Amino acid sequence: MSFSLSRRHVLSGAAGLFVAGGIARAATPEVVAEGTPFAPHSFGVLSVPKSLPPLSVKDEQGNDVPLSRFYGKPFVLHFWATWCPPCIKELPSVNATAKALGQAGPQIVTVAVRGSTVAKVRAFYNAHGIDTLPLFVDPMSSVMMETADNTAMMASLKQTNPEEVTTQTGDSMSLHGVPRSLLLNAKGQVVAESIGNLDWSADGVRHTLEALAG
Repeated sequence: MSFSLSRRHVLSGAAGLFVAGGIARAATPEVVAEGTPFAPHSFGVLSVPKSLPPLSVKDEQGNDVPLSRFYGKPFVLHFWATWCPPCIKELPSVNATAKALGQAGPQIVTVAVRGSTVAKVRAFYNAHGIDTLPLFVDPMSSVMMETADNTAMMASLKQTNPEEVTTQTGDSMSLHGVPRSLLLNAKGQVVAESIGNLDWSADGVRHTLEALAG
């Protein structure tokens, strides 16, 4: 079964781990665009934009990088993990989309969560030609959990994979649910979330951010 069609792998946390030689490996290095379209209907929209407390991720040198660095324009915050098969299959497509968007953006900020060390992420980037996305980690998944909105995630799941709704809870998705894409407005507020694989494209990112994040 294709990873992108199995959200049990996406959402089951430890049950979905897949590690080869300590580093998650994608089946093929080429870009594979699969999953739910990156479009407004694939996201659960928050009833009220969610303001965030000061939050920081770690860069490759171990420095704290505040999310506020990216405020000022709408952007995508994408959580993934080196142990997550759907994530490692999807990331080359995310990289290709970021490259197509170029300097004009909008920006895609990728953050690898708990269990994804800098060394593992760097090895994956090098092995799969990830040359445009930033390298950030969230060692304890604290930023991922803080930015989660359970209602929005469940709304996304109902729209994109309704058969999974009865097997998941907001709390489990908040803790283990990757890949996860959030849309933030220029103020740095979370306005929408989608969980699971997306079919990434530059036009899809532009249109969806414009429609939902202003």
